[in-house]
Amino acid sequence: MAFGTSCFNGTLYRKSLARFWPLWGLWGLIWMFLIPLRMLNNYFEILRWSGSMGEARQSIYQDAQRLGELLTPGVWLACAFGVLAAMAVFGYLYSTRSACMMHALPLRRESLFITQYLAGLSFLLLPLAAVGVITLAAELILIPSGQWALTVPSLGVVLLIQAGVCIFFFSFASFCAMFTGHILALPAFYLIFNGLVYVVYYLVTMLLRQFFYGYNASYYNFWVTCCTPVYALSEACRWELTSFSDRTMTVEDWHLASPTMVAVYAGVGVLFALAALSVYRRRHVESAGDVVSVKVVRPIFKYGVALCSGLCLGVFTASFFNWRNDPPTGLIVCVLLWTAVGYFAAEMLLKKSFRVWKAWKGGVAAVAVMGLLCAVCVFDLFGVEKRVPSVDSVEKVYFYGDIGYPYDDGRLHFDNTSDPRLIEMVTQLHQKAVEEKGRAQQVGGDDYIYFNIDYTLKNGSTISRNYTSIPVYKDELQDPDTLTGWAQGMLEDRELIEQMYNFDYYEQGQLTQTYLVDVWQEKEEYFGTLFLEDQSLADLRKLWEAVRLDFEEGNIGVHTLFTDPGQGDMNPKLEFTWVFETDSRSPTSDREGSKSILYEDCTIAVTPQAKHTLACLEEMGLPNGGYRLFHDN
Repeated sequence: MAFGTSCFNGTLYRKSLARFWPLWGLWGLIWMFLIPLRMLNNYFEILRWSGSMGEARQSIYQDAQRLGELLTPGVWLACAFGVLAAMAVFGYLYSTRSACMMHALPLRRESLFITQYLAGLSFLLLPLAAVGVITLAAELILIPSGQWALTVPSLGVVLLIQAGVCIFFFSFASFCAMFTGHILALPAFYLIFNGLVYVVYYLVTMLLRQFFYGYNASYYNFWVTCCTPVYALSEACRWELTSFSDRTMTVEDWHLASPTMVAVYAGVGVLFALAALSVYRRRHVESAGDVVSVKVVRPIFKYGVALCSGLCLGVFTASFFNWRNDPPTGLIVCVLLWTAVGYFAAEMLLKKSFRVWKAWKGGVAAVAVMGLLCAVCVFDLFGVEKRVPSVDSVEKVYFYGDIGYPYDDGRLHFDNTSDPRLIEMVTQLHQKAVEEKGRAQQVGGDDYIYFNIDYTLKNGSTISRNYTSIPVYKDELQDPDTLTGWAQGMLEDRELIEQMYNFDYYEQGQLTQTYLVDVWQEKEEYFGTLFLEDQSLADLRKLWEAVRLDFEEGNIGVHTLFTDPGQGDMNPKLEFTWVFETDSRSPTSDREGSKSILYEDCTIAVTPQAKHTLACLEEMGLPNGGYRLFHDN
């Protein structure tokens, strides 16, 4: 007689479906309201108020096209119901009686796991399929057949993508379920692991910012984002509209932001399911009731809690009491204290007892490791704080500086430039900021500057630094070996300042209007805006040419680290608005595209030395109406 071993038990599968029907019933009801009932409600509402069948059909057609907008909230729904489904089908693992009973059945562990896994997955996928059939029927009945090709595929994409998201979250929850023997620990672990990578990355970044002067790392990192499923899938499931127009028609195309990302996560979900099966085969029934059911994972849990507690609560406590001095003694004490607290708290959870002081050696080890990491940061053993890249190693640099006066478009801002001369200026300023680190803690500078630097190196790596409230001193203006002198030298570089204003670019557009900004209004006694509405375009063009001439003669666009005592930091400014036309046709279209209008402004401060500009304004009768260009502060 042939003998076969089944990996699936239909009776157990049906019993799970029948037992937990409120869960999958609620899931299906939510999607019924989100898709078919909402569409039908909008359809009949329009039909009732307008009485037009055409408008009602157009409404349901538009709703059918925009179904993908439900995918982003669908990610959060799948995240919540995924763990609920896992708690339902694997809940027997968390009670000794039920665990012994289920494992006494004449079923192999593989058969038991696969049956329960498929039952939990069915909680999510079968209601989706039923909702899809109902929605499809409504679309085929109410939408004209000529538009089926545009609406039916959207429905298929939504159901397929949502199914992939459900596979990942349920598989991930099932994987987490294998490592604990406590029903409440499962959602806790599931929630923590969904955001663990991002939280640790964020906390480490905050900690490094406290230790390293000027250190600045973006809170966004591609790989960190990929390891944060809810955020990554929410971004991947955005339903985006791409539209283009020509002289005959406007074409709109709805598409998913990143179907590849969703497919990868669905594949990872399958791997999680296989890993969960592997752990389940080796899981001890006696572990029911334990917070961590796998012995190998217990040390990882214990020291992981200690690390995260030290980072999270340590940084929070130091920030709360403002104990972030240099050296950061208070921060280090908080981190070490909370590391010890986290270690013993984890030990209590594992032992299910408050008597855990015998494990003090492990606590000392955790604190020692964290202390060693803090020491590495304090003494900067890897040279993070002092690292300034060489000019030859930099591919491009982004620089934004809140440096000097007046506040106009001539301020220092390089947007990913590859100019070796500008890169050398930035690296020299960076080097001087590092060398003068101690002065950054001083109070009493004649003024303060701020700048942010993002290097992209030729090896593909990046370096980001952010220096705030750096004191500068008037008596160092003529000394280029100081940060004050070097910053002043950059501001006095006329070629550099001309690049910042970008005059040649603006002149490619069409000048349309001009404003006088921050001019003193004598009656109201405040700085206001004077609109040059009565001036012809020829006059405005002449005014622009006067500005250009003053800049070439060095009468305008002059920036200094310190304000003029008589003028203060409120210089009157001319703001010119330019119009640019761009082709908005589709890249794949052979038809001539229509023109899109782009407005851009160029702002330049007016100085008392700008004789050509002032003469042109006087010729135009400006300023008038109680306005005065220069106000003596």
